[in-house]
Amino acid sequence: MSEVRILVIEHESGAGPKRFGEWLSEAGAEVVVVRPYLGDEIPSALDGSAELVGSADSDSYAALLVLGGSAGPLEDTVNPWLPQVRDLLQRSAAGEFPSFNICLGGELLAAATSAKIIRREHPQIGIYDLHTTSAGEEDPVFCAIAGETFPAVLFHQEEMELPDGGELLVTGSDAPIQGYRVGEFAWGTQFHPESDAAQVQQWLSSDPLQLPDGKTNESIKAEVAEADADLIRINRTLAHGFVDFLRGRQ
Repeated sequence: MSEVRILVIEHESGAGPKRFGEWLSEAGAEVVVVRPYLGDEIPSALDGSAELVGSADSDSYAALLVLGGSAGPLEDTVNPWLPQVRDLLQRSAAGEFPSFNICLGGELLAAATSAKIIRREHPQIGIYDLHTTSAGEEDPVFCAIAGETFPAVLFHQEEMELPDGGELLVTGSDAPIQGYRVGEFAWGTQFHPESDAAQVQQWLSSDPLQLPDGKTNESIKAEVAEADADLIRINRTLAHGFVDFLRGRQ
């Protein structure tokens, strides 16, 4: 069984693929992380065609994974590589190669496909209950968690609308676009499938976002820790589902 290579774009220290990357590797993927904030170049030679899936060519990847970060999806002066990422995601939405995009990544995909991005008056931070939609139950990746109402880690103040032609796959909370797909295989999430209590605590210590009413740093860390078994079960299944989809394209 050939290995699936996934290119990961990490936008800042502390916002790496974490255990989602470990579960992708566990499912048989090779996870290659580039860090443009440290000067890494983002390869432009992504191609999801069958002959390149699992290729030994170091510039060829089966898919793209774009992670979260504290910048907004249009803050190009803060992260000057964002226009290149949006261009890649526009190509993914057009069907050139699959991508999976988390939080800022999901917002970048929305922006790349002309969806509106708004700034919420109050952020969402901590555990929120989400559920799959009927479209999610038929989706080739999110069908792996179909029928579930599940806890998810949210940590965002930007909020996206659904791109034209997009399929809403996961919803819940008062930010209803929590998981979606554009085209055949460009996925975006607002929730964080990679995160755990330690990572959330790190973000709380470094990000000046105002906390939601009634929450404290300690209560948020506690609710994420309490949900950890379900977070592992759901998000590990999602990671394996993505790799299974990529392998099915070989």
